[in-house]
Amino acid sequence: MDKTLGCKVVKIEQGEVSPADELLVYEYPLTIFLNGKKLATLLCSPEKLKELTLGFLRTERLIASLKDVESIKLDEVKGIVEVETVNKDTARESFYSKKVDLDSLKNIETSGFDDFLDSVNCEPVESNTKVTVDKIFEFMRTNLNYSEVFKNTGGVHCVAMCDTEEIKVIAEDVARHNALDKVIGESLIKNIFLKDKIIILSGRVSLEMILKAAKLQIPIIISKSAPTSLSVALAKKLNITLVGFVRGEKMNIYANKERVQY
Repeated sequence: MDKTLGCKVVKIEQGEVSPADELLVYEYPLTIFLNGKKLATLLCSPEKLKELTLGFLRTERLIASLKDVESIKLDEVKGIVEVETVNKDTARESFYSKKVDLDSLKNIETSGFDDFLDSVNCEPVESNTKVTVDKIFEFMRTNLNYSEVFKNTGGVHCVAMCDTEEIKVIAEDVARHNALDKVIGESLIKNIFLKDKIIILSGRVSLEMILKAAKLQIPIIISKSAPTSLSVALAKKLNITLVGFVRGEKMNIYANKERVQY
């Protein structure tokens, strides 16, 4: 399936107005059915759709591994993926994407994250994984140069999953959380152990990205862009190393610097 579409535009450049042809990134609606019931519709890039589905189910804790999946059927024309799990009683009520206990977040500075952590049921990450500054720069350059769609449209995010030496899985998507779910899903398919891995992001680090990593006990997140205040606070609480603004030969370590060797 094509990942870009042509588009006629009016271009204004240095005061000159002219018609031009541009490429748009293709945004594709994928509806997930779990055990015959509609679960969610994801707006995504039309590739690695099974990986996206599996990664989404894993980070929503609806499955723990491929052993929990009885079958997965994808219809790209209709934009539907049907998943049957071994346990037919898999509770859709446990699906809580983007649902957080907002009351527990209102007074973070004074009351802390205890109530919030209880609501998302995340344990602090325990890992001795370390990464060098040189490797961080190398991983970021590779991640940013991966996507031809980004070079042509500027409309996608790239996410890579690495060990301390090389990139193991990489994916692109119009949404950064979808790109992360794709690499998580592909890691499940390839039986890649995640608790010593590193996530490389091309975009902003939101609280949702920290939560996805925490659920899988991934110890290090590195981004080209900025983290939010909540993502930094949660990374500190959950013992996740968070590095941002990796550009050129610069970076900021926002949380748990012990895993970065410099």
